[in-house]
Amino acid sequence: MDKHSTIYLNGHIHTFTREDALATAFAVNNDYIIAVGPERYVRNMAGDFAKVVDLEGAHVVPGFVDAHVHLIDYGLMLQTTADLVGCRSVAEMRGRLRAQMKKMGSLPGSDPEGWVFGHGFDQELFEGHAFPTREDLDEVSRDRPVVVTRICGHAAVANSRALESCSRELPEESRSTGLVTEDDISRVTAAAPEPTDAQIDTAIRLTGKMAVELGLTGVHCLISDLRQLDRLHELHDRKELPIRFHVNFPYSHVDTLAARGLKTGSGDAWLSVGAAKIFVDGAMGPRTAAMHEPFSDDPGNTGMLLIEQPELTDMIKHAQSHGFQTATHAIGDRAVDVAVGAIEAAIAHQSNRLRHRIEHASQMTQRALVKMAHYSIPAAVQPQFVLTDFWTRERVGEARYRWSYPFRTMLNTGVPLAMSSDCYVERLDPYELLYRAWKRDEHSRNESLTPYQTIRAYTSGSAFAGHQEHDRGTIDEGKLADVIVFPESPFDLSQEDILQLRPEFVLVAGRRHGEPPG
Repeated sequence: MDKHSTIYLNGHIHTFTREDALATAFAVNNDYIIAVGPERYVRNMAGDFAKVVDLEGAHVVPGFVDAHVHLIDYGLMLQTTADLVGCRSVAEMRGRLRAQMKKMGSLPGSDPEGWVFGHGFDQELFEGHAFPTREDLDEVSRDRPVVVTRICGHAAVANSRALESCSRELPEESRSTGLVTEDDISRVTAAAPEPTDAQIDTAIRLTGKMAVELGLTGVHCLISDLRQLDRLHELHDRKELPIRFHVNFPYSHVDTLAARGLKTGSGDAWLSVGAAKIFVDGAMGPRTAAMHEPFSDDPGNTGMLLIEQPELTDMIKHAQSHGFQTATHAIGDRAVDVAVGAIEAAIAHQSNRLRHRIEHASQMTQRALVKMAHYSIPAAVQPQFVLTDFWTRERVGEARYRWSYPFRTMLNTGVPLAMSSDCYVERLDPYELLYRAWKRDEHSRNESLTPYQTIRAYTSGSAFAGHQEHDRGTIDEGKLADVIVFPESPFDLSQEDILQLRPEFVLVAGRRHGEPPG
């Protein structure tokens, strides 16, 4: 090999090719791993002119890949939206919104009548567990549109000014209270200004940098519109992407992307086309997840099934006829069963070669488990929800809680798991994710995952869900040189200590984060 090779010696290289696979050295050349094994073998493979780095006993794992993250939208929120996570009262929420208005007013060219957004409140933290109201937000401003979204993104509250442009399109109750859910949210915000190209570019760079510093070398990024995909292409052409983007897109763009000659897998190792996103139901928080039986804390309410199974089957068939994988959002047990049944029908009970996947799969049934394992239907799951949604047991009742976020059962049954944060809904923090997958809550410890199981789903599991196991997910010869170097073993830490774990450094395409190409 040539002088561009680098050898990393004296480490604990957890290759994840099998559970006990451990090497002491590896070498990279250009973007790829060229050797893994004992020092002598790696030196011989890399050649006499290779640079040598002593890892001094550090532990190395494959780079994490977040399989379900709204990374660009999160970056836009950081620029324009008040953070309402953790608010304990409506008064605290209003205070944060006023602070956001003040911050916006100090920006050059800001619109004194512009929209004010907040995200991340959870009414379950408020006294009485009631949603804020239109009148509550009118106290923030009667002249400017104000909209706050719940932490799940499936419910929002708008003030009177924000409701003016769309009030005729909303149910009477929404016009009165300001509370909107699911598709009605976009009706309220339709009149808000679109982000500029510069804001989107900043969002990509900002959150990409945040991600790689945490050990995320790639993401399955859900985009809101094709402008975001176009900006990713522009930054990719300039070689400015900090991490690898596998793009999942709204189903409504299937025909447009097909007309561009694209399909799942189009692109390269830095930027590729993923799955078409479909929503079958809502979320547990606002009780819009589609359930077989009513919510235990809301008798008579079984949530919202947004698409019936025959229609969903046709949608999946249409996507796969153009070569697209689908990613179906399904949280309630009824929604998961509908999604699994639609996938089964769309593939005509044959191989799930496009790996149609299910996002969340929060409330499961035995039937869904068995069929997802049988057809290798990947589930993109979010361990952080287990503790954030502390009220889930009250929502579904003790008997059904056995099937809430049943990660260990899913894994043991053979369901392919891919780990994700769902940021902006949750924090972009892989170590909080590891902690919560392991810690869980006192009623569901039997469903906890070990750090090894979680990291495997965060690496090879995400690679499988994205059809990318050929070049990522393990530390092996011929794979992309995307790895995390830790000062200590993530497999030997206590639950509390794993929260504090951070990378010593991260390689993406064989280069340390921040190191220029070439």
